[in-house]
Amino acid sequence: MTTLRPTSVEDVVEAVRANESVVPHGQRTKAPLVAVHGAAVGLDMRGLSGVSQYDAGEFTFTALAGTPLAELETLLAAHGQYMPFDPPLADAGATLGGSVAAGLNGSGRLRYGGVRDFIIGVAFVDGTGRLVHGGGRVVKNAAGFDLPKLMVGSMGRLGVLTELSFKVFPAPPAWCTLRVACTDLEDALDRIGALGRMPLDLEALDLEPPARLVIRVSGREDALATHARRVGEATGRPYDILTGAEDASYWRTQRAFAWVEPGAWLIKVPLTPRQVPELETELARQDVPRRYGVAANVAWLSWPAERPLTELSLNGLAGLVVRGPELRGASPWVGLPAAAAAPFARAVKGALDPRQRLPALV
Repeated sequence: MTTLRPTSVEDVVEAVRANESVVPHGQRTKAPLVAVHGAAVGLDMRGLSGVSQYDAGEFTFTALAGTPLAELETLLAAHGQYMPFDPPLADAGATLGGSVAAGLNGSGRLRYGGVRDFIIGVAFVDGTGRLVHGGGRVVKNAAGFDLPKLMVGSMGRLGVLTELSFKVFPAPPAWCTLRVACTDLEDALDRIGALGRMPLDLEALDLEPPARLVIRVSGREDALATHARRVGEATGRPYDILTGAEDASYWRTQRAFAWVEPGAWLIKVPLTPRQVPELETELARQDVPRRYGVAANVAWLSWPAERPLTELSLNGLAGLVVRGPELRGASPWVGLPAAAAAPFARAVKGALDPRQRLPALV
């Protein structure tokens, strides 16, 4: 596939207008979502990098789509701020535009919401070569149709992202992590439900099969130990605590999906806690490494690349292949994606990409 490397928005506009088929991408940390086929021209967006505007007092920033997440996190940390939706793969070079296009969040989305809740403005080049703006650079804006949220998870199918604006939050003074030993899967899911009904501020709540909960909490250093003890006692189960460098290291490896086998497919499966037992039985039978995040509302699976994806049974759920080898001409979906929004998606696609220059909907 021929690849162009635009360094300006004008270059992106020209590239879309001059080619019959284009596929935007960044660092390719989520290669299976890049719709690779021989006739397409790739648009490597890493040349559009840098922060256009950062107002620490207003807790907002605007950056070009190819800006690495790691650079943004460093900038925000210098002002005591962070992106609460916990975007993964920053250490691998993931870019801001790629993270929005993929719609990925980390375990930290539990308390404050995901990327969809923090994006406030977007600029993109649609399939006709028009530069389109939606939302704004401040939290309070009258934007009409909510284009920023529409672009979350669009995977380059609706437009080539060029610039994005976000709101951010003050970073907590300190974090710590509790690892809770439950008796079995049913007990772990019961504990998740009970914690959700309690007035506890949890930063993350994950489940490591077969029955260990991993809970992250934050707060002032002088009060954090008391808060952690209260959460641990609320579980009614044995627990240990990670603090300082151990806590930071643990979550850094989770954001990098370090537990996934090298070269394997990483598959995201949205679900609800009620669906976990049946899926867990099937995944255990297939010997699939896995982890459940965001209070068991998403499953992350590691599937060996040498085994066909068609062999993976998800009990009627749909999974999205987000990391691993490229999928040449194949859909990144495993199972059947929800079809309820299909007519709307086709209508939006028809309006923004009537000449079908961008990757097709899946």
